[in-house]
Amino acid sequence: MKIYNTNAEIGCRILLLLGSVKGPCSVERLSYYDYFSLHLNDLIDGCEGLHPSNPNHSSEIIIKRKTIKNAITYLISKGLLTVVYSASGFKYKNTNLADRLIELLDNTYSLKYKKCVIEVDKFFRDMQDDDITKYVRNNIGKWVGQFESERD
Repeated sequence: MKIYNTNAEIGCRILLLLGSVKGPCSVERLSYYDYFSLHLNDLIDGCEGLHPSNPNHSSEIIIKRKTIKNAITYLISKGLLTVVYSASGFKYKNTNLADRLIELLDNTYSLKYKKCVIEVDKFFRDMQDDDITKYVRNNIGKWVGQFESERD
């Protein structure tokens, strides 16, 4: 039975993420926030990420969008997310049911994840999605190299 990177696992992180930031988020922002919340040390030097560094972990960014979209579809089908339509595209926010559900997610991992989300949001809060994408493109090579230097 698969337990990692399932729609349910990623969906829980999306719900926690949306419960920790102000306002609805696009797929792009959800993808970047989730990645950096798991690998906070890629964003803020000296901060411990929830997931360990491994070779090419930054490649997760490439597949993150697809896994986030699949989890969003799953959450919508369960009545936990709603779509917000705007001139800038689709954004997503938790339903009241989701807000009640995340109150129950009070384990160590969930609490650490929410703290990491808050740090990521502080870093990117005032940036548009396109600016976050540019930031990632300009820095992704550093994260790959960072792991290599940590191993030496």
